Amino acid sequence: MIKVNSEADKVCVAKAREAGQEHLFEGWDELSQDDQRGLLRDLRSINFQLVKRLVHQRRQGQDPDLDLGMLTPPEVHALPAGPAGDNGNGTGGTFPAAEAALGEGKIALFLLAGGTGLGLPGEPTGMLPIGPISGKSLFQLHAEKIRALNRRHKISLPLHIVIHPDHLETTSEFFKSENHFGLNPSDVHFLPQPLLPLIDRRGRFLRTEPGKLALSPNGHGGVLDDYLDSAGAETLRESGIEHLFFFQVDNPLVQIGDEAFLDHHISEGYEVSSKCIDRTEGEEDLGVFCRIGETTGVISYSRLPEQERSGRLEDGSLSFGSGDMATHIFKLDFVSRIHAENLQLPFHTTEKTVSFIDRHGELVRPTEPNCCEFSCYLYDALWPAKKNCIIYADRNAEFSPIRNMGGESSSLSAQRDLSQLYTTWLQRCGVEFTGKARDVTPTVEISPLYALSETELKSRSDLPGEVTDDILLTGGKK
Repeated sequence: MIKVNSEADKVCVAKAREAGQEHLFEGWDELSQDDQRGLLRDLRSINFQLVKRLVHQRRQGQDPDLDLGMLTPPEVHALPAGPAGDNGNGTGGTFPAAEAALGEGKIALFLLAGGTGLGLPGEPTGMLPIGPISGKSLFQLHAEKIRALNRRHKISLPLHIVIHPDHLETTSEFFKSENHFGLNPSDVHFLPQPLLPLIDRRGRFLRTEPGKLALSPNGHGGVLDDYLDSAGAETLRESGIEHLFFFQVDNPLVQIGDEAFLDHHISEGYEVSSKCIDRTEGEEDLGVFCRIGETTGVISYSRLPEQERSGRLEDGSLSFGSGDMATHIFKLDFVSRIHAENLQLPFHTTEKTVSFIDRHGELVRPTEPNCCEFSCYLYDALWPAKKNCIIYADRNAEFSPIRNMGGESSSLSAQRDLSQLYTTWLQRCGVEFTGKARDVTPTVEISPLYALSETELKSRSDLPGEVTDDILLTGGKK
């Protein structure tokens, strides 16, 4: 019997033993007090009942229960025509339902910024420099879009940032050091993701260090259980919130609080609305919108049968070509219904190769996958929706993900795409590219505080008549 000091620790050890994790306590007396405390701290955070269910699911080879033989392409809608890259014209009266909801404080923003990040060690993806000229971070770019939206509607939108717990302190300190990028600090809320243990083939937890479990976040879908449970949803409702706008940190082109999108969602009474973009190839790492019977949702591209994954229509487009860009609006009543009807999101498994401490205290570095992690995805919440809608988005104007260190889908390609979008705006506003800029594509950056959309750009009285070199447009409203 191992020695622990408190009754809480005794209960923790008993739960771990009951769950078949007694191997974690081998060599307990040889551990330092710090390592003992660290291991117990990690174990106290574990939902052993949930883990038991997930281990059973993995042993049974159970995947989320969907009839893939009944797949059909979904119905996709287009929003009213407007300038590319324009999320509302900012002139008032065009999107009355959205403008009313924004003005009355009925919208809450959820920035999905979990994961381990692609930046420097210990830094989240949101701290990556993304401004083509300024080098501003993703967090700053998103914050400036929100500030511009706040200014447009004379509001102060609440922003909930879902973050990996290892990045919580770094992220909160980053926001403090930058004065929250001009946002009201009381409107910015950090939501650390709960962690789940990685499980080996025998259902055992691993240790990455003597006093540290191998843990991973439970996925962005976990926000529905962890922060939007019955009590969390009621708290939002009491503050006047009726709709939740979710978007990804790694997409600098995302149109936050898109009024046209919000207006369609609210005025048509959808429980869930989602944006999609054209998939470029069958193996593109995007969720795919599908229809099964009377329900519509998203399936990982890797789960699609080969014909549905890569099959093409006569025009050359993919037959299942609607990719999930992870931009959704949820009606708060729908989130409450999920909990009232006990509709649990499924967990997906991913094989991982993770170094671990063996029973002798030695570090083992496997060369093949030796464990799996469990994650739940926000898009799985679409299937229970009784009324949902998929809206087509222009990929060039709204989607440039950052998932790789270099090449396509990297910060470099995203900076290129931002510059190209801003260039298109200027050209459509009648700005001429002359001199050097006529022969060599210049780098263009427009702060959201200068113009949040093409329409706002056209209204600027200080718009340059021509561009001869790289240009950064920044500043307040004119």
